[in-house]
Amino acid sequence: MVQQPTSHVLVHDFGGNGPVIHLAHANGFPPGTYRPLVDTLIHHYHVISLPSRPLWPGSQPVNVPDWHPLADDLIQGLDSLGLHHIIGIGHSLGGVLTLWAAVSRPDLFCAMVLIDPVILPPARLWVWRLLRFLRLHHQQPLIRGTLHRRRIWPSRQACYQSYRTKPLFAAWPDVSLWAYVEAATREREDGQVELVYPPEWEAHIFATIPTDVWQAVPYLSAPALVIRGERSHTFRAESQARMARLLPAARFVVVPGAGHLVPMERPVETAAVIGDFLGALNQDEKSEGGRNYG
Repeated sequence: MVQQPTSHVLVHDFGGNGPVIHLAHANGFPPGTYRPLVDTLIHHYHVISLPSRPLWPGSQPVNVPDWHPLADDLIQGLDSLGLHHIIGIGHSLGGVLTLWAAVSRPDLFCAMVLIDPVILPPARLWVWRLLRFLRLHHQQPLIRGTLHRRRIWPSRQACYQSYRTKPLFAAWPDVSLWAYVEAATREREDGQVELVYPPEWEAHIFATIPTDVWQAVPYLSAPALVIRGERSHTFRAESQARMARLLPAARFVVVPGAGHLVPMERPVETAAVIGDFLGALNQDEKSEGGRNYG
């Protein structure tokens, strides 16, 4: 459920007991989309998510020239809630925001999990720089397609049935697709349902993919798990290999058969990998008399 504390910071509170986990969601996928993943974690952790700016009422893409203000939002939100030394999980866009927040403010996170973060190989980033220089980046099919996507359906059932036939969701189990439909739509006064995540925002975030993210990677000091979908075209094998060289202490796991949307395609497997990582950290810390991760 979504709560609005006195700090005026929107919080999606999944519930649970134990150490706090903050889940930073991907572009276009509100926090509730991750319910099937989180359902396992809340047995041992208290999981929350701060919805990113595209989900704030009245927010406008024109005020966000790149992704860095979204990372600042995450920092300010955690500070407003008085949360420090927590566990950070970030998927896609959320992985980059969590990385930047942790590098800027090492006190915020005691451990983190980056799930298929948007960290492109250097060669692809040069292409993005060239497209921006030529002002052609907005012509990319992904961006144009996002702006033309359907926004309204007669019901959530109709929305679900429409998405069930699309290639993007073909590998999603029903529980994940229903979680997305319920999180991504709201009822209108006329009884229909509409998207809560504006396509204009989604397209803007795609268009402003960061080309400077590699600069932050070597400065990540918190214990880290990096999860990649085997079939991901976003966080590719070459990016994983380069990241492993820059972060030799980090743990890297590839989920077989999964793509970029690995936490939705394989929620149970992804939660198990996260649980194993945090459990191992907890054992290490207990043997040294340190922090309890759950």
